Amino acid sequence: MIDNENNLDIARFEVNQSGRILSGNKRFCRMFGFTESEVVWHYITDCYRYRGDWETFSSCDNLSQTQFIFRMRNRKGRSFKCCLSREIVQDADGKITFRNTVSRLGEPVLAKESAPVVENHSVVFINKCAHCGEQVRVNTLAETRMRVLCDNCAAKAYPEAFNLAAAQV
Repeated sequence: MIDNENNLDIARFEVNQSGRILSGNKRFCRMFGFTESEVVWHYITDCYRYRGDWETFSSCDNLSQTQFIFRMRNRKGRSFKCCLSREIVQDADGKITFRNTVSRLGEPVLAKESAPVVENHSVVFINKCAHCGEQVRVNTLAETRMRVLCDNCAAKAYPEAFNLAAAQV
């Protein structure tokens, strides 16, 4: 069984070979919409977006493959892409148990368990001032069409818009 400590960094759960959830930590319960007391009454097969993904995951033909990328869904039906890592454990009676970790793709993960992730770079749009020719930084592509003056030129052309306190007096 998995230690159900308050580990909110990694979602962990155990399932048997038929897909019945044996245990799950708080992060797993929160990710899929279960409470800790009811998690043992559900099947993980209901959490896969596509039915064939469970067969791929549970087939023990290729034991060397430990990581899978699937589309999962929570209890509300919202689907998300995630990475499942499995460890196959077989007890003395021959029963197979899958010990798994789940992380949503796009979520921060622990550095020791994952490969380095390429960081997203922000996009900056630059426009030219129609009056003085100075570069103006804008936030969106739509703003590049609307913004034609830099702050200095706009303050000279429309002093009432830039000095609202002085204009209201």
